[in-house]
Amino acid sequence: MCLRSAIYVKSITMNTIRLIENSTFVHNEHQEWLNQLNFYQDEIKFFQNELALVLLKNLGDLSIIEYAEEYKSIFLKKLQHIDELRHEIISHEKTLSENLEEDTEHLKEHNLTRDKFLEFVSKFESLKKAFKRFAAHND
Repeated sequence: MCLRSAIYVKSITMNTIRLIENSTFVHNEHQEWLNQLNFYQDEIKFFQNELALVLLKNLGDLSIIEYAEEYKSIFLKKLQHIDELRHEIISHEKTLSENLEEDTEHLKEHNLTRDKFLEFVSKFESLKKAFKRFAAHND
């Protein structure tokens, strides 16, 4: 094998290794996100149960009922958003597995998905704090 061929083979091998490492990192990140989304979904179910208890204790208070209806709506939207993110992550994972050789473009998409996920987490944490204050104040 000539030197030029050896360098070319080494270059291809290094690129392949880099693609596999990137894909492994992305796959692991996807799994982490899906696990977090499952946790958030369970947390919303807990919040919905807590909201029902607040309503039972404040049946005659119309302002509490209005806030509770608003939280109920927000929780349903968050559950929808979780489903959308989950679908996007799974779809992205499938696309990556089918296109390992053309990985670079799909990795850019991964960064966009990461941004969406991190934005969801930030907004969810704010919602969680606000709801806990509401529930504690009206318990």
